[in-house]
Amino acid sequence: MVSRLLLHITTFLSSIGLGEWLGGGGGVGGGGGVGQVARSGGGSGGGGSGGGGWGGGGGSNADLSSLTNELETWLAHSDDTSMDNMPPDLKQAISTLNSSTSSLESDTGGGGGGVSNSDHNTHTNTNSVTDRISGTGLGFTYCGACRFLAKIVVGYFRLGAPSSLLVNLLVKICYAIAYQSLSVCRGIIYQDMESLIWIIQNSPTNGEEICALLLGDRGCGEFQRSPWKVPLPPRRHSAAVPPLPPHPHLDVTPTTHYTSDAESYNSTPVGHLTGPPPGHSPGPPTGYVTFGSSSPPGHLIGPPPGVVSSGSGKKVLKMLHLTDPHYDPDYVVGSNALCDAPLCCTSDSGPPNEESARAGQWGDYRNCDSPKWLLHHMLNHIITNHPDIDYVVCTGDLVPHHIWRISREENVAIMKDMSELLQQFFPSTPIYGSIGNHESFPRDSFPPPEVSEVWSKFGLQWLYDAVSERWEVMMGRPVPPSARYGGFYSILARPGLRIISLNTNYCYRLNWWVLYKSVDPGLMLTWLVVELGKAEANGEVVHIIGHIPPFYVDCFAQWGHQYSRVLDRFSHVIRGQFYGHSHMDEFRIHYGPGPDGSGRKRPVGVQYITPNNGPYHNLNPSYRVYYIDGDHPHTTRDVIDYETWVMNLTHANQYNSPHWYHLYSARQDLHLPSLQPRHWHELVQRMSRDPALFQKYFRYQVQDSDPGLAKGCDGECRHKTLCSIVDGDRLTPSRCRRGPPPPGY
Repeated sequence: MVSRLLLHITTFLSSIGLGEWLGGGGGVGGGGGVGQVARSGGGSGGGGSGGGGWGGGGGSNADLSSLTNELETWLAHSDDTSMDNMPPDLKQAISTLNSSTSSLESDTGGGGGGVSNSDHNTHTNTNSVTDRISGTGLGFTYCGACRFLAKIVVGYFRLGAPSSLLVNLLVKICYAIAYQSLSVCRGIIYQDMESLIWIIQNSPTNGEEICALLLGDRGCGEFQRSPWKVPLPPRRHSAAVPPLPPHPHLDVTPTTHYTSDAESYNSTPVGHLTGPPPGHSPGPPTGYVTFGSSSPPGHLIGPPPGVVSSGSGKKVLKMLHLTDPHYDPDYVVGSNALCDAPLCCTSDSGPPNEESARAGQWGDYRNCDSPKWLLHHMLNHIITNHPDIDYVVCTGDLVPHHIWRISREENVAIMKDMSELLQQFFPSTPIYGSIGNHESFPRDSFPPPEVSEVWSKFGLQWLYDAVSERWEVMMGRPVPPSARYGGFYSILARPGLRIISLNTNYCYRLNWWVLYKSVDPGLMLTWLVVELGKAEANGEVVHIIGHIPPFYVDCFAQWGHQYSRVLDRFSHVIRGQFYGHSHMDEFRIHYGPGPDGSGRKRPVGVQYITPNNGPYHNLNPSYRVYYIDGDHPHTTRDVIDYETWVMNLTHANQYNSPHWYHLYSARQDLHLPSLQPRHWHELVQRMSRDPALFQKYFRYQVQDSDPGLAKGCDGECRHKTLCSIVDGDRLTPSRCRRGPPPPGY
């Protein structure tokens, strides 16, 4: 949501011509310095070499003074949301932007309805058309507008100017362009101000860095303040990965056979149903629940039967992966689903203006999160049709998207409610968790715990203590001290199988603390190397879980590259990686050097991105079951297969009768001989040559949702989607080419 607001604001500033005042890499504070503000010419102070102060020489002080006076007049009326006092150029820009911002919207950590910003080619040329403003006809650079805004903010804060001036400016622009609600805009802006001001005043950050971090996927560069490397131990001689055959056979079968749950369950897709599925009573919804009630519509679901883990000795284990449920305790059926806030379908969303704007009985494709009865129904379906789940992984984002009115207390309460709900359905099954970016307060904020000055003022001890308490109950054992220190831990889940839960929010590009300390924040990568070294020495293999995928665009490139180096060293130890955050059904391939010393990169790892449990936004609720090589003398603990199950919201709301169905199995429906990295690599090659196969994958990517399928994915979308799969390490040369890649590319 913050990224969407930034997109609106930078588009806005660019359209009014502020991009003309941008020259080279200079800045309000003299490049990256913290010295005095230079209003023209070269920046002065201790910040190193800057370009032209305010604008690198473009534009005059008179022009700037004129605009400043107009802005001050407008800002003097802090509660005036009309356009009457707005400077004329700004007023003209608003009408222009109303018809152009839709093509620029982006929602990190909640993509839907087609391809999210994960599919941007992260190796885009900074002079490409994606760096221009679409639809305005003014031609100013998108990144230039961002840098100008960032330089103003950094410069004023370093001068010690009152924050109220810039806060008021950002709130008014937010209201004019993004959300027609002062309470929403104030909540979003106010929440970050204290930490952001402290970071600017205590770090060398500048406008270029800020925009590279937040908008790197838009061609604004990659954030790299200084080079750094995580120390790695030398590779053990016996740890080399067997060489990849020059022509891998396509008839590989797993050593362990299994029967999928889909084979014994009526999993007819709703697209093939002419009415409600068998076993459900017909009839449309009986009406909408009033604003005074948030009870589930229709029937109540009874308490679940007891579920007991199947124990040891199974040749194939079943792992349930839940992620991004975004439980909203304030969801109200029939409320307004088309409000002017980041989250709708609640009692404070206002009354709907028309029947079609009413929130659905079982959720809504629009900007609405999950009602509790939707999650209850999903879990009831899981334990009924998958009664032998061995363990559960839950990778965060339990709280809703009402980012403008969150609090510590509410986040902790919702996390407690969600963990108790999971325990109700899985009382004897271990549940391993990780932290999502929405769990913190302020949202997306994860300061480095190793810096005592920061931790004493902005620390998240309240969060790490709260989640550690819940994890201990769900796992049935004490959590290691690292969980309370930094929100990450390592635990032996079964003999020979270690689960490492990472707090990948330390790499989140919307985490302002990256601007303060980007070198191994939380010291988590250093800790990870130690844990993987212990596992290697003990003959263990590892599954890694986390919220933000390290090769997803939301993880800043420098951290992702160092993580890639860790994977290179321990690719033989790491047998599975499981993430969420994107809300879509995706994967990323990791390419590492072969053991022959030739430097040739080959596929050595896969990051599985499980789709979200809720509908936010334009997606069907879903869950995934992984089949893992189990407890036998020659186990590899490799991922053998997985199934994704979904519920069509259109059908559920029309008949008040949710129907969960088996959407696809990876091996069968994507024609994968195995789930080894090389076969995922070959799948990408096949999809680049076979449009029909890609459209099949796209259907799975958007969880078979009606809005997603209606939007579709054209040739350019297909190219970007495939590039995002193979170009996860953005600091290495791109593997992506226009057109079908040649064999072995």
